[in-house]
Amino acid sequence: MFTPIMLPRFRLCAAVVLTACCSAEAAGIRQFSIKTTERLGRELYEQAQRGNRLSEPQQGARRAAMAALPELEREGYKFVVLSDPEHKGYLVYALASSRNPDDVVVGVHYRVSVSANGKVQRIDPLARSTLVIPANAVPPGTQAVGFHCTCLVSNQPVETLVYLTLLHGKHCAVGTANGTIWFIENGKITKDGKVR
Repeated sequence: MFTPIMLPRFRLCAAVVLTACCSAEAAGIRQFSIKTTERLGRELYEQAQRGNRLSEPQQGARRAAMAALPELEREGYKFVVLSDPEHKGYLVYALASSRNPDDVVVGVHYRVSVSANGKVQRIDPLARSTLVIPANAVPPGTQAVGFHCTCLVSNQPVETLVYLTLLHGKHCAVGTANGTIWFIENGKITKDGKVR
């Protein structure tokens, strides 16, 4: 948990680092409103924790997504199926994982949009590269209060970053391709200290 002194320092340090890293243009992924992104991140977290049984249409969407991502090593990914918030159909997430559950795996995660009839509509990589923040990346006797990363696929944080903050109980500072710094705390995305 952030203390009042630690939070400003974390934000300042993250802002400096992220501003230096944000020079590329965002890719054309399917984007959602901030509220929808927060909701999808929470749903991802809840579904990943519960491991609910899938209905037949959801199983079909999962199979279609897996077939559309043949290069993935299946054992390194967890597949989660959510209802598409904008269209009839599903969003199937391929969530990258690590052998150490305390590592923060920022990418590469994928979102596959699947229609109600089981056809893959699009595949969106939710990161441009593999990034794993090891659990032991801090000195002995200390504890990480958050993590920072850049999001070069969107001009706002993606839902997998909300998911990761909930999964690991850590805050996140995110720099996007347009040079904006965002913060994710307790499942909420803020920019310039204001909830959107």
